Amino acid sequence: SQGYTVEFDIRNYQSDTLIVGNYFGEKQLVKDTLISKNKSKFVWTPEKRPEQGMYLVLLKPENTFVQFLVNDRDKKFSLNFDAKDLLNIKIKGSEENQLFYDYLTFLKDKRVLADTLRAKIDRAKKENKEDKVSDEQLDKLENEVKKYQSEFIAKYPESLVTMLIRANLDIEIPEFTGPEDTIKYRRYYYYKKHYFDNINPTHPALIRMPFLHQKVDYYVNKLSNQQPDSLVHTIDFVLNWLEPNPEAYRYYLADFLNKYAQMKMVGYDALYVYLVDNYYTKGKASWVNEENLKKMKENADDLRPILIGKKMPDIITYKEDKTPVRLLDIKSPYTVVIFWAPDCGHCKKIMPAVVDFYKKNKDKGVTMLGI
Repeated sequence: SQGYTVEFDIRNYQSDTLIVGNYFGEKQLVKDTLISKNKSKFVWTPEKRPEQGMYLVLLKPENTFVQFLVNDRDKKFSLNFDAKDLLNIKIKGSEENQLFYDYLTFLKDKRVLADTLRAKIDRAKKENKEDKVSDEQLDKLENEVKKYQSEFIAKYPESLVTMLIRANLDIEIPEFTGPEDTIKYRRYYYYKKHYFDNINPTHPALIRMPFLHQKVDYYVNKLSNQQPDSLVHTIDFVLNWLEPNPEAYRYYLADFLNKYAQMKMVGYDALYVYLVDNYYTKGKASWVNEENLKKMKENADDLRPILIGKKMPDIITYKEDKTPVRLLDIKSPYTVVIFWAPDCGHCKKIMPAVVDFYKKNKDKGVTMLGI
């Protein structure tokens, strides 16, 4: 650990156990378990220097927690706090963590004022009135926060706190002119294109910061069209952005693969096949062993011919009199293939509608093959 030490002095804490963990993408991972003899002082001396990022200590049995930052400069520091009042943390030996808690205190104080002003404005609206004084005070307060953040970033450009602040800044969208619908779409595409501008994808702390997964999740699931053809481009964009950061790239490539392998929505299996074909089989996931890679390829090979938009593989089935029926022998403008079972509850509900659909459309060139 090269002498790396973090001390925790906790008042009013009855347990002799303290859990140290860190953020990692969507998860919080346990890093160490600390045992104290006097139930108030805990010392963390990891075997090797911990990776940069946001860490936390979990208090038992309530599972409340206190956060702290690990950078590439600090070697020994301490956190002193009361288990019944986790908002007041005293730091010794770490400018990084002192800045972090100073910033949190600043935000907390401003948030209380902002909430009070918003409540006044809302009350005035309900009475069909306008509270100009509170509006002006709220604008002034927001400008104070922006000024504080701007000055902090300029003064401490290498700080992890700066990384946190920048990641949560709004993207400034330029003014566009033209028809309202055109402006709306130009704003959207600009925002999406520049969504990650305030985050440095190469920083080694990135995967261990609490904001990353929220940002990626919002970009993929809220900011992007949820059709597989569109999501392919979204996933490529995220992975290309993260490629200079091996830890974050590996995490999200695996995360996307697992997510779309398990998704039950029709059509999303195309994303699994795309990831296997364009990343895993092309050597962009060097950590996967040959056995697992072979299974992925086999799964993708099974799915590829039956993806939406692909020509359906030929099927030979049989009538009750054993006469064979070959799918590709059916000559029809529209062929509907339905797989069903007489003891399937969903099938029992839907089959009357299927029969009705066929009767209404058979004269329009619809042929139905029920298996």
